[in-house]
Amino acid sequence: MRLSQLIASIAEPPRPHAQDPPLPSSLARFVLWSGGWHQAAICALSVAVFLLNAAPIETQRRIIDTAVHAGRLAAILRLAGLQFAIILTFGSAKLAMNVYRAWLGECATRDLRLVVTRKLENLQVDDLALSNGTGLAMILAEADDIGAFVGSSLSLPIVEIGFLASVFAYLAVLDLRMMSVSLLILTPQFVFVPVMQRAINRRVAQRTRILRRFGEEILSRSRAESSARRLDEVFTLNLGMFETKFALNFLMNLTYSLGSLLVLGIGCVLVVQGRTEIATVVTFLSATGRIVDPWNDLVDWARGLALTIVKYRLVAQAIGAPSGGVSSLPATAR
Repeated sequence: MRLSQLIASIAEPPRPHAQDPPLPSSLARFVLWSGGWHQAAICALSVAVFLLNAAPIETQRRIIDTAVHAGRLAAILRLAGLQFAIILTFGSAKLAMNVYRAWLGECATRDLRLVVTRKLENLQVDDLALSNGTGLAMILAEADDIGAFVGSSLSLPIVEIGFLASVFAYLAVLDLRMMSVSLLILTPQFVFVPVMQRAINRRVAQRTRILRRFGEEILSRSRAESSARRLDEVFTLNLGMFETKFALNFLMNLTYSLGSLLVLGIGCVLVVQGRTEIATVVTFLSATGRIVDPWNDLVDWARGLALTIVKYRLVAQAIGAPSGGVSSLPATAR
């Protein structure tokens, strides 16, 4: 496909896949079904983005090294111009990637809404658990969250993992000892991040199921007391989720700060001993700061993946049932 054709296709609304398309059984299949070859294209663009994101670390080191060794001004200006060109190219590529992601997300949202509405149009009104449209509104609202995640489901981990891998590979070539110190920043997080994140995911999934049941019970006056109890359960779950989330953020920020202090302290000792250069220490400090956002984005992506899988399964189960709409969810999804 030519560039002009690609731009034209993005400018137009996405087309439905079929007159009555079936909904894929899993989120992974839905991502590929909705995005098609565009997912491969945005993944290729993501590779270019993370390579460009890592390149300024080396040019920055060369600028500092040239200045420390009293290099020529012309050499510093050339390196600064190269740094600017890389930054500009990186910004343009990231802009294109973000727009592409948003377009893919909107395509997925529209596809999911088409499938949901067409499935519900084929149901009799008496078959719907909530004939006033509450159940339908819940499903269509969840389609927004699912579609938004689909747009970055493959490209985001490629960008962030690729950037982290390229940075640590570059640091290993520059100074293996200092790279090992920098890696210590993330090592503790491999222990507490998965444990605390699973706790958050369990609470959010349980809250989603409770709110689904609350939507069924709120219309029944005889269940008013039960509905109030549901809200108390949601309140407790939300508090526990916020406490765990803020504790996780505190521990992550603490490891980043301690890691930077460790890199600075060991780096300065090596400089005094003549075993490394000050430009290398500055480069490692800069790289240490640059890995914070990619790692946080990966943690957020993992959280979004777990939640989106739950939401997609609930939607697929709701519209895939022969009758009963939302109320036809199995016990494990309630």
